[in-house]
Amino acid sequence: MFIDFDRFRYELRLMGKRVILTPILIMIGYLLFAILLRSLKVDPPRFLSSSLEMILPLATAIIVSMTTSQDPAIEVQLTVPRKYHQTVLGRLIIIACWTACIALLSSIVLFATKLDFIPQPITASWNAPQVFFTGLLTWLGPLFWFVGVSFCLGLLVRSRSANAAILSGIWIVEILLKDYFAVTNWLHPVFLFPTTLLPLAGPIPQTYFDLWLSSRLEIIATGLILLPIGWLLLHNPEGLLKGAGEE
Repeated sequence: MFIDFDRFRYELRLMGKRVILTPILIMIGYLLFAILLRSLKVDPPRFLSSSLEMILPLATAIIVSMTTSQDPAIEVQLTVPRKYHQTVLGRLIIIACWTACIALLSSIVLFATKLDFIPQPITASWNAPQVFFTGLLTWLGPLFWFVGVSFCLGLLVRSRSANAAILSGIWIVEILLKDYFAVTNWLHPVFLFPTTLLPLAGPIPQTYFDLWLSSRLEIIATGLILLPIGWLLLHNPEGLLKGAGEE
């Protein structure tokens, strides 16, 4: 498959430094604060895990809404041979993959330094690779979900500020109603932060681990389902032009 690196560099410059710097600065900030916690004799693994599970996905979703839902040159974009939905898909992939790379690198560092916070059932005797790759679901699930939701919301709401407000509202509701989400089966596909918000550090009961694992897989599936919905919304030129005029 041919990769147009010139196009990649162009899109990266067009989206701005926020795409590259935001996830890096978030992890650096958390690392510095974790060092402070360690100096105060406070164990930082759960705090560091929250950056991967709760902060990076939300920040990525806001960036997605800022860079994929609207374009100042949308009228021109809709007339050129390269279709606008292909351009948006390319931007979405760049943003999601870069954040995933930063999260993966951070996970490797935390795992190697034994600062990871990974649910593990008391009945399991897993080796290190199994524990590590299962722990990646901590942030993979929320990242997929927030990217999918932001993608669709941005194309429906047509307002960056409104999209950011809705995403932040979802984030707050998840924190406030965590116990209700945990005991309500039909809400598990949108239960985003169990690693940070629930006592799921190992060893833990098998039932809690099953809840954690099933909710991770379900929100990944939910995020993947939302992506083709957003893809269909991109094939609505009238809606895209209307949104450009309203912003």
